Amino acid sequence: MFEDLKRRLYGCFYTIFTPFAADESIDYESLEKYLTVLYRQGAQRFYAMAYNSRYSQLTHSEIRTLNEFCIRTVKQLDRSNIVIVGDPIHCSTRETIEFTRHAKDAGADLVSLIVREKYFTDDQIIDHFADVGRATRMAILVHEMPFLSGYDGTQMQWPRSLMAALPKVPEIIALKEDAKDFDITRAALELEPRIRVVIAGRKSTFMRFRPHGARAYLNGISIIDARIGERFWTAYEAGDDKTIRFILEKLEAPFFDRCCAKYGWHRCNKALLQAAGLMHRRDRMPLKHLSDEEFALIEATYAEIQNAWTPALKAVA
Repeated sequence: MFEDLKRRLYGCFYTIFTPFAADESIDYESLEKYLTVLYRQGAQRFYAMAYNSRYSQLTHSEIRTLNEFCIRTVKQLDRSNIVIVGDPIHCSTRETIEFTRHAKDAGADLVSLIVREKYFTDDQIIDHFADVGRATRMAILVHEMPFLSGYDGTQMQWPRSLMAALPKVPEIIALKEDAKDFDITRAALELEPRIRVVIAGRKSTFMRFRPHGARAYLNGISIIDARIGERFWTAYEAGDDKTIRFILEKLEAPFFDRCCAKYGWHRCNKALLQAAGLMHRRDRMPLKHLSDEEFALIEATYAEIQNAWTPALKAVA
């Protein structure tokens, strides 16, 4: 199923971040601006998801409205763009089906489904995805990340048996691999080409999976400029190691090693977008955005990245 769509699931997938206005309402004007900027820089695959898109800070009604806005905006930019939206982080299978139907009716290409209920058995998880697939016939991207065990409450990686069972659900055509574990990611890549694996994390980590057939990744530093992501992918495909090293060492490393290592990815990503003039760093509690003092490090790091990136852009203009 969905073979034509699956063939287009490669390269860089761009996060749809949710900006907030001063009154904590969703800032749709800034969101439209961000999506438009990414598209004009070359982005074609857009992804609203559980944590980067701040679903945990939204009501279920707001998630529906946000999903619909993202689908409409991305498709108005170009009907051939791929847009993925998700379901709430915690909800019943029945409500996931409702969100999936809404996404399909609104024109999404895939729905990203996450299960944050405690894990007990493989059948529990497979049955959830299968029920959604049968009820909606919608292309599914599974958001895989560690579970909490229903037996002892500890964090646990997906069992290999569960990963191997995903192809039983014909509507599952993609997987966002978010284990942050080399062996788990390598096991996920064994699902290729039946299921496209989108690897989360920094590009330097993604490079480790090149020998294992990695074909898609979630953006990192290219959240500020899609041309970085597209340039990286062109270099990856061509075996252009010089360009890859430049992007990893001069653009990616300063942000991840200096900022994210100190303040964490989820507090730094929107701060970096503010430094780039793309949206404000505000978040809703209980996630607090960086203070002005902390933000100064992000601004200085962004300036360093731009000083390296701008000449590189001019060199190929």
